[in-house]
Amino acid sequence: MAGYQTKSRNMVLNFLDRNPDASYTAEALAEALQKECGSAAPGKSTVYRLVNRLVQEERIRRFETDGARSAQYQINGCGCHDHLHLKCTDCGKLIHMQEHDSELLLRKVLKTSGFAVDERQTVLFGRCENCNNILKGTV
Repeated sequence: MAGYQTKSRNMVLNFLDRNPDASYTAEALAEALQKECGSAAPGKSTVYRLVNRLVQEERIRRFETDGARSAQYQINGCGCHDHLHLKCTDCGKLIHMQEHDSELLLRKVLKTSGFAVDERQTVLFGRCENCNNILKGTV
């Protein structure tokens, strides 16, 4: 169910739509909006309230990683529920796993453990290829 449409809500969603591969803390999102929109940008407290509401509406995703002090948020724009997602803990990039590969992995988990994974709620955290190469010094 779509929430009440406000200027601030639309600003947050439009910004995240334009940056679909990036994730932001609520504070970083508020700062980015301030840079982009100046005095028209919503305040930090408004952004904090909005991201929580947008997560409930499944418009954005919330990511928490071990050791992180605050959650990160990213647009849930792909409308995808038929594959797993991979989230880089270094750069924040969200990768959509190929449906075939995702299905094979999910079937393997079900076969070996009897556990049926909910793709909508599952994100695998690790390091993307680019960040791995940087770490190894191959870039």
